[in-house]
Amino acid sequence: MPAEIHSGSAQDSLSPSEPAFHIGHLPIAPLAPNMPVMALAPMAGVGNWAFRLICASLGARIVGVEFINCRVVHHKGHRIERLLDFTDAQVYEDGGHSLLAAQIYGNDIGLLAAGAQELERRGSQVVDINFGCSVPQITRKGSCAAYLLDLDRFYDAVQATVEACTVPVTIKTRIGWDEDSINIVEVVERAQKAGAKAIAVHARTVMQKYGGKARWEWIRRATEASTVPLIGNGDIRRFEDAVAMVEQTGCDAVQIGRAAIANPWIFAGRNGAPLQERLRLAIEQLRLMVQYKGERVGVPETRKHLVHYFRDLERGSDERTRLLTTPNLGELVEFLDEWRSRLPPEDADQDLTLDAQQAGRLAWSGGD
Repeated sequence: MPAEIHSGSAQDSLSPSEPAFHIGHLPIAPLAPNMPVMALAPMAGVGNWAFRLICASLGARIVGVEFINCRVVHHKGHRIERLLDFTDAQVYEDGGHSLLAAQIYGNDIGLLAAGAQELERRGSQVVDINFGCSVPQITRKGSCAAYLLDLDRFYDAVQATVEACTVPVTIKTRIGWDEDSINIVEVVERAQKAGAKAIAVHARTVMQKYGGKARWEWIRRATEASTVPLIGNGDIRRFEDAVAMVEQTGCDAVQIGRAAIANPWIFAGRNGAPLQERLRLAIEQLRLMVQYKGERVGVPETRKHLVHYFRDLERGSDERTRLLTTPNLGELVEFLDEWRSRLPPEDADQDLTLDAQQAGRLAWSGGD
């Protein structure tokens, strides 16, 4: 079972805030009274328990799991077992700060409900249904955002999953299929009638995928129509964007995807971190990932974060080369520790905000 992260944790210096809202019976509070509630979006290849623990320690109040196909949840195998490892949920339950939300998708409503039951059995505190993924290979099979084309089928999927689970069921969706069929208000009304306890809205159409500008005005309209917590998503690159989304739309929380890959400190209300802190977190994340996936896989997979944490390094520099090529955990940690020892105790924050082009390169994750 993973251990809770304490080094550099935003939780340590702040007393708990009053709950801003509840998902079912589960209270959700911001990190601090003057901050929005922020959640880690479910992302393929990103939302493993190592990164979930990192983000929760920095202030993410809901942490999303990599989305899971309902057809594989009962399969055997090392990869599936890792995907369904929700042991970090106990850390969040003990700490009383965050919730784990495992996300499921599929085109068979019966299998969707049965798969949701398995996610609950594995320890997920919330089960989330993916109605937002826009990948054509998935939607053409009737999964994810394809449900937006048939809202009776959408309603049946939500209702069946709610009836199958005892934990709260939530959904993530988009504002509509295309510009001519924006139906988010009806989607919200049907979802809450079917029993969904919270709704996350990515403010783009399916046809937009991750391009163009997120339409925050539709988050506002969805919020006005919702009787359950409404979570906004789309074009959050900096902490100030999260604040602005809540102010402009009235949504209850903000879900952050690609920006968190490069800057998990966004959950602490920061747009980056000093080099000392980035090195310390890199060591923690490497150790967690090796514990989770082993050295051969864990070290290379962590580099997709490290390349962003340290993108201020010059290409070809010794530090960057060793950071991105050292295959052995012990040798890499020794190098990072030695690097830290040469730095002053405190240095200035490095802004880790992604620009539009950098964010575009991370669209493979399926989160915004």
